[in-house]
Amino acid sequence: MEEQPQPLEKETAEINGSKTHRLRVVIVFLFLLTVFLVSVYTFILQRNYSENTLESAVEWNTQCADAIHKLVLQKLTGEDYKNISTIADMQSERYQRLQKELSELRKLNPTRYLYTAKMGADGRPIYLIDGLDLDAKDFAYPGTYIEKEMVPYIEAALAGETVYSQEIVDTAWGDIFTACYPVREDTGEVIGAICMEMDMEHTYKLLEQSNRAAVKMAMFAAIVLVLFALGAYCLIQKSRTKSEEQQEQLQKAVEAADAANEAKSVFLFNVSHDIRTPMNAIIGYAELADRNLDKKELLRSYLEKIGICGQKMLSILDNVLELSRIETGNVVLEESAAEAESVLDDCLHMVSAEIEKKHQTLTISKDIIYPYIYMDISRFTEIILNLISNAIKYTGEGGTIRCSVRQLPAQKDGRCIQELSVSDNGIGMSEEFQKHIFESFTRERSSTVSGVEGTGLGMGIVKKLVEMMHGEIKIHSRVGEGSTFTIRIPCRIAAFEDTQTKRAQVHPNGKPLAGKRILLAEDNDLNAEIAIALLEEEGLLVERAADGVKCMEMLEKAPAHFYDLILMDIQMPILGGYDTTRKIRRMADAEKAAIPIIAMTANAFAEDKQRALAAGMNDHVAKPIDMNKLIPTLQKYI
Repeated sequence: MEEQPQPLEKETAEINGSKTHRLRVVIVFLFLLTVFLVSVYTFILQRNYSENTLESAVEWNTQCADAIHKLVLQKLTGEDYKNISTIADMQSERYQRLQKELSELRKLNPTRYLYTAKMGADGRPIYLIDGLDLDAKDFAYPGTYIEKEMVPYIEAALAGETVYSQEIVDTAWGDIFTACYPVREDTGEVIGAICMEMDMEHTYKLLEQSNRAAVKMAMFAAIVLVLFALGAYCLIQKSRTKSEEQQEQLQKAVEAADAANEAKSVFLFNVSHDIRTPMNAIIGYAELADRNLDKKELLRSYLEKIGICGQKMLSILDNVLELSRIETGNVVLEESAAEAESVLDDCLHMVSAEIEKKHQTLTISKDIIYPYIYMDISRFTEIILNLISNAIKYTGEGGTIRCSVRQLPAQKDGRCIQELSVSDNGIGMSEEFQKHIFESFTRERSSTVSGVEGTGLGMGIVKKLVEMMHGEIKIHSRVGEGSTFTIRIPCRIAAFEDTQTKRAQVHPNGKPLAGKRILLAEDNDLNAEIAIALLEEEGLLVERAADGVKCMEMLEKAPAHFYDLILMDIQMPILGGYDTTRKIRRMADAEKAAIPIIAMTANAFAEDKQRALAAGMNDHVAKPIDMNKLIPTLQKYI
């Protein structure tokens, strides 16, 4: 017979079972509570992050909008709001100039739309001047009714209120930040509005992705914790460890974002300071030149200094644009055969004046096995100049700079390793800063502290270019002792014959230009005045067309062979340079259709040259005008 449990044992078993049950209930409750707390914590953290991100974006766009509003307000008058109402008003010179200026202001920052408005005759707000490109699909002509999404903002501005959207506005044309400002007469009467819409698509997507990530994170935590409730205590411990690691990663991400924002702020400060410095000098020297027009030597000195300051500003802007192009993948290496020694010598020649000015000593050593190699000459030159210029800048008066180049054997046949080393006994760098030297927007000391001008972009550009060439860069530096930068780049070996075709192409043929007639298509009066003066000094006859349509008319009306060449700006009102060129190439008169056309534009990158050639132009010259480059180009085609 089966033995019956004793009353005491039964009571003990019931007590133990009850305790076990209560323990299970407590554990389940604790886990569910933990799930709830984690979800709430994630929600709060995400909400704070979203609010802060949105608040920062709105604040930044508000500042941008205020700045643009001030600029636009300086250009408009009350008459503009009274005289512009219909499409017919687009033909006026005043409308075209204001539209172009609004378009240029719109492109200075992420402004999607910039326009003026007023109340129409029927009591509905209408567009006056739209800052979009004239050929844009959603360009608004004068008199067009404002879209219903924007009517409340326009009406508030026309009522005298300055309006900012405090959140992302979802419109038919995307997610935007809106700002509208009233425009008043001297009497205080509101006569119109200035409005702009900033692109918030990136911020919206960022918040959307962040929200999705937060939901996924909360769901993941909930699932894991439920599984832990059905599992053992060890899994709970593992979950806690993982949660702590995630929190640490999140904290690191926040710190990294803060560091990046701080670096960008420093960068903007440096750029602002380093641009204002030569700009102030240009303004000052221009004023001095105006006061001393009768003193030729003094005037020449002032003009030379204005040119130097202009080149400094151009160099800063080029660095910013170069970094942007590299990071967006728009830089394509163009290799050609070159003499390895001459590339270095040319760079040293460019910086020799700076070295002499600071009474520095430059020592050079060369160990070149293969005289001719394939390289992207302009990018290689950019790397060398960045390294040597940094050595000069951060080395004091009377310091020493050492530059060495040598070639090492490569593993593949037909290749070698080009090694360049630049050393100095300047101020050096801390070990901590060496970890960040190649990061964009980063400098160990700002210009005002170090006394050395620069944006902190040069070394970031060098690193990216070296990596694009499948090379490497190393640093050795100590504070107060100096720095050594060494780069190694694999190169294909070339022969002397490989360089000859290239050299033959770049030598000008020296044709005389005097008496040749140029048709200059340029909408900007100042640019046209400068170009005409420089070309006429070379004996050229120049006639100007203010836009592409006028250029076509002048060419069609001119006798055969009247114009020898066209210098074509790209961004012009009514008809741009690319479209004008395509129309010329399709002209019925074969001789006029074949006239040489050279792009002369501020669009100065390799991809811009390719676009010009694809449109049918013969060549491309970048602004600002360099007559040493323009004259040989003209001689090639005239």
